[in-house]
Amino acid sequence: MEIAILTILCLVGLIGTLMPVMPGCGLIFIGAVVYALLTNFQIITGSAIGVLLGLMLVGSVGQFFITSFGAKVMGAGKYGIGGAFAGFFLGLVFIPAPGGSLLGAFAGAFIGELTFAVKSQRESFKAGIGAVIGAIISLFFEFFIGIIMVSYTLGLIWSSSTPAVPTIIL
Repeated sequence: MEIAILTILCLVGLIGTLMPVMPGCGLIFIGAVVYALLTNFQIITGSAIGVLLGLMLVGSVGQFFITSFGAKVMGAGKYGIGGAFAGFFLGLVFIPAPGGSLLGAFAGAFIGELTFAVKSQRESFKAGIGAVIGAIISLFFEFFIGIIMVSYTLGLIWSSSTPAVPTIIL
């Protein structure tokens, strides 16, 4: 039962790393925590949870920096980078469909550069494209972190010689 819950959350989490609407690494982390709780931390210990939490944070923070870097490489300044970051999250909320966050990142960088940095439409468009490219690359970065998290978790389970004893929740 515990393995089934963990497997489902890990698979959904890995898929979620490639979809900006879902907190992929967060779901993998939750799966590991639930498994640890159900098995009284016999296999996945508190220190393992700490490692997974660190990886989850690296994935989340990395997304911001990679998206920002993509915009910066294409000429965005602080307004375009801030706009891309804000637009990424606003796109998740107001356009909850595939590509909503990418559209938001583009719009945020474009508007930030055009309005606040007073750059030309061409320069602002280029910054917006950079934000989208950075956002796409950041999704693959989070997927890579998700693969590491799943591998680490499953490695702990498979290398354990102690069978997990589930607790009964009434």
